[in-house]
Amino acid sequence: MTKPQSEDGQISEHRPTHAGAVTLRRRDNRTLYLIVSSSSNDDWVLPKGHIEPGETPEVAALRELKEEAGVTGEILDRLSLERFKKADEEVVVQYFLVRELSSTEAGEKRSIRWEDEDVVLRLLTFEEARKALREGVAALRRV
Repeated sequence: MTKPQSEDGQISEHRPTHAGAVTLRRRDNRTLYLIVSSSSNDDWVLPKGHIEPGETPEVAALRELKEEAGVTGEILDRLSLERFKKADEEVVVQYFLVRELSSTEAGEKRSIRWEDEDVVLRLLTFEEARKALREGVAALRRV
């Protein structure tokens, strides 16, 4: 049995099950990052969700961003895969660095916040999301 390959030809142990976005906007010479409340409203998270059958991780990340936060964006860079367990499910998230293009009302009823990097790092509940944010910030410096 062959191991799945990513689009860049790298061998990976797991295909992503979810896709998410480290989303930024620039306002008044500041870079702000988007966080949303979780579906239970108990946590602050990055927009992410299941990759639907036939969807690429890129399409899924942009769809989830639109559904959860009402934000349309463009992908600037592919970030690392983040793995964690949720109940009995192994979740493999492909994150992307995304720049906000426009905002409208979200399809889901979630709270959204645009904050500086240090505030977002304090508010994010889960280490996998903090790791993705740090990687996105570093990638932004290279883009």
